[in-house]
Amino acid sequence: MSTRDDLLYSLLSGLDETRAGLVELDRSYTGTSVKLSFLAPEVAEQLRGRLNAVRLGWSRLVVNATEERLDVEGFRLAAGEPADAELWRIWQANSMDEQSQQAHLEALVLGRSYALVWAGRDRRTPSITVESARQVHAIRDPASREVTAAIKRWHGAGVGHSMLYEPDRITHFTRQHTSPDDAEVSLVGISGWTVSEVIDNPLSVVPVVALVNRPRLMLPDGESDLSEVIPLENAASKLATDLMVSAEYSAAPRRWITGMDLGSQQRADATATKVSAKWEQAPASKLWIAGEPDTKFGQFPEASLDAYVSGIRMLTQQVAAVAGLPPHYLGLSSENPASADAIRSSEAGLVAKARRRMRWFGGAWEDVLRLAVHVRDGVPAVALDGLETVWRDPETRTVAQAADAAVKLVQSGIVPPQQARIDLGYSPVQQAAMEAMTTTTTEGIA
Repeated sequence: MSTRDDLLYSLLSGLDETRAGLVELDRSYTGTSVKLSFLAPEVAEQLRGRLNAVRLGWSRLVVNATEERLDVEGFRLAAGEPADAELWRIWQANSMDEQSQQAHLEALVLGRSYALVWAGRDRRTPSITVESARQVHAIRDPASREVTAAIKRWHGAGVGHSMLYEPDRITHFTRQHTSPDDAEVSLVGISGWTVSEVIDNPLSVVPVVALVNRPRLMLPDGESDLSEVIPLENAASKLATDLMVSAEYSAAPRRWITGMDLGSQQRADATATKVSAKWEQAPASKLWIAGEPDTKFGQFPEASLDAYVSGIRMLTQQVAAVAGLPPHYLGLSSENPASADAIRSSEAGLVAKARRRMRWFGGAWEDVLRLAVHVRDGVPAVALDGLETVWRDPETRTVAQAADAAVKLVQSGIVPPQQARIDLGYSPVQQAAMEAMTTTTTEGIA
């Protein structure tokens, strides 16, 4: 087996080994994999899938709460300088406003996502695409942690495709498939893959950048934000399902009759059938009458659902704690409504979490833009070593509060008007238009 075959086998194996876990995380986010994990095996066997779990949607809420605060506003070459217009043009030309949100979402759910950079149809505008960890896998150098090789595998029109990215070349492999799912099942070695095309890579680096969520020194591929949430959500789903079953069979009063002579067994069975039919049709005000003087009527006490509610509330509080969510995001509230300052204070953990993700993802987007300029110019973008990603403020503030703070900072001379526009969340295009309007107005007055 050649060195390239070894590399192809290693990357395909890595893609297969991680697939099951990534699919499970994806299903947890979409709510299609809520499991009654704490249901007794004997009960599960008797039910045979007839009991549907109650879906609480916490996984989606936890991820979306962070992702909604991650918006790229531009790029600048040094702190305090306005956003770079050319880099923003490349960003916009690749629809990265939308694609970047998908990359952030995939990274938060699966632990990582990827961006591929290559030449576009227009020489001035390199191509940037975002990719899922379910289709892309990368190998890193243990010393530098840089990506040394990567692969993207997908299926289409009965043919499997694998793109092997190396520093000096890009190899396109194809393989005939008998079913759409065959592209994602475990592969036996590299059997069936044939070289379709080989392209020289003039960049001398792998054009794949990883956006990693919660990376660690020994876990460079990151971790999903759902790692701690899924067990708690499964436990709460079990309690919520038990609550619904109890509400159906135990919470409503059940009546009983004793002392009534039903006669023969045949007559008793017929009477029982009539009573069962009438039971569902009888209004609450209908009287029950029996001819025997010893007949007694009564009802069993209804079951209380408070224990289930308390258990679900406790698990909800745990999810809020481990995910850094404000209590009101999960419907937890006190009798006295919280003030605006208290609400903003409760969001401090979520804001800090969003800012941390900005640092991790921001570095990746800066590498993506450096690669894009390298593709465009044919030489490494050394001038972009100090590139910085500009993010929208993740804090929750009203327009009046943000404007008031900006005015005070400008009037006190702490920041110039250009920085105030950045802090207020205006895009680079809007900032340029405002600057042009200001210049025109000043010249007209002069």
